[in-house]
Amino acid sequence: MFNSPKKTFFIGSLLLLIAILAFFIHRHNLAVYTANLDTRPFNAGVCRPVNSVEPALISEHQERLIASAIYEGLLAYDAKTGELQPRLARKWKYSSDGKTLIIHLKDNIKFHNGKKVTAAEVKSAWEKSFSESKEWSNISLFLSVVGSNTMLDGYKKEISGIQVVNDKTLKIVFDQPNTAFIYMLTSPVFWVYDSNVEDNPAPGTGPYRLKENQKDKSILLLRNDKYHQGMPRLAAINFKIYDDELQALEDYKSGKLDYLDSIPFNQIKAIKKDPQYKALYLSRPLLNTYSLVFHVNKQPFADGYLLRRALNYAIDRKAINDTILGGAYTPARGAVPSGLAGYKSNMSGYSYDPEKARQLLEDAGYISGDQYIPLLISYDNDDGHRAVLELVAQQLNQVGISVEFSPMEWDYYKKQLGKMQIACGRVSWYADYPDPDNFLYSMFHSSKIGVSNYSAYHNPQVDKLLDLSRKQINLEKRLELLHQAEEIIVDDAPCLWLFQKCAHKLIGENVSSLSVDNMEMIDWYRVELRKPDLDEGKDKMVKGRKKV
Repeated sequence: MFNSPKKTFFIGSLLLLIAILAFFIHRHNLAVYTANLDTRPFNAGVCRPVNSVEPALISEHQERLIASAIYEGLLAYDAKTGELQPRLARKWKYSSDGKTLIIHLKDNIKFHNGKKVTAAEVKSAWEKSFSESKEWSNISLFLSVVGSNTMLDGYKKEISGIQVVNDKTLKIVFDQPNTAFIYMLTSPVFWVYDSNVEDNPAPGTGPYRLKENQKDKSILLLRNDKYHQGMPRLAAINFKIYDDELQALEDYKSGKLDYLDSIPFNQIKAIKKDPQYKALYLSRPLLNTYSLVFHVNKQPFADGYLLRRALNYAIDRKAINDTILGGAYTPARGAVPSGLAGYKSNMSGYSYDPEKARQLLEDAGYISGDQYIPLLISYDNDDGHRAVLELVAQQLNQVGISVEFSPMEWDYYKKQLGKMQIACGRVSWYADYPDPDNFLYSMFHSSKIGVSNYSAYHNPQVDKLLDLSRKQINLEKRLELLHQAEEIIVDDAPCLWLFQKCAHKLIGENVSSLSVDNMEMIDWYRVELRKPDLDEGKDKMVKGRKKV
């Protein structure tokens, strides 16, 4: 169709006018969006120790909590589904024999200093963390990778099995198949940072960046406005570090904190009942086992499993939880805590049956009557463990076992456990990575004796099943092998499984989108502070505080 010059001019002018109008609308929307960004700091209370937030040096929950706002791994754990989700990686795949893992990175991810994240940067960060980590539990996560032991022994400066294929592709080669390794990548020691700068801690890729670290007082993080998932909701997070849980609780009650990471045990019952706080209280079971570990090669446990089973049947876990812990924990059913993929809810475990305990003791050759069986329980004298163990001792006494205690300072106790010097000791195991392998292979495979297998437990059948599980790529078949291993372990009773710990937190009335997962982590990117004026009149007021 032929167009006249006047018509062409009119259409051109109209298009220009639309373009100008769109430009000003965009500028207005951008200005409104920028103006609407929250400028209030989010105040979070945590308790000491907070010694480091460097991925290689993290050893405490509160260090991991803070560092998770600064750093990210290639994958993230989704506690709702129990599955792994992409974070800095976009996809991954094992070879058919389970000895090679290929990981493809996302494009255009940058560190806080603007440098692009490449496969070479990931390799460098991992190797630096491996060489600088002081926790054997972190170091051991690398040891299935080809060349890790050579680097550990000082013969090489790199891990040859971590290979850079190109800028966006990593290849991991294992000495032996390890299909659990992909879950290990969620551990802080595998978080990614710029290892080629002198900054301490180094820049990460997370939604917040470090602004100020006042040792043992506070850590201030600012919003990373170039975060790859989009603009974080909070302007800043100010972590206040406390020596005393009670003081932290008082500051929360006076409105100085938007989040309290730990509540004193003796306050939990009152908080849960108080209408002012019960709607602000968060709780969920953690990926944890709290147990007494029996050294199966030391007396009195070296003569077989009958005594160990008897001790398990002698304990009323629910009564201890209700009496001492205020119902704050969950009685344990086996070696693997609930919340993990493949958790067996029908695991029979050990019910409270003192008569069966007495019968097993008789079967084991112990004479019933006035003669009590002596048992020494060692423990670290922190965190109120004595109260729990005293009730354990009372219940054991009822079936003919006389308990004495050996309390120790935590650092010394930890060394004694590692040296395999404890015959019966308290151990609380938190997941390093969200997979049953971490509770079975780490604690009961014979290769971990002297590392994290504190019971010196050695069952060739269990070793075989755990080794086979690491070769199995099919998740369903892999979990079935782990189930079989757990059943044998529970039957052999190298531990007295007591509880699964729970998280207990408090949030402020203006906080939204904050949830705690079963590894006690928070997705800081999604947390936000609601504007009080927007909520006014919508929330019910109770004693001057709003319910959420």
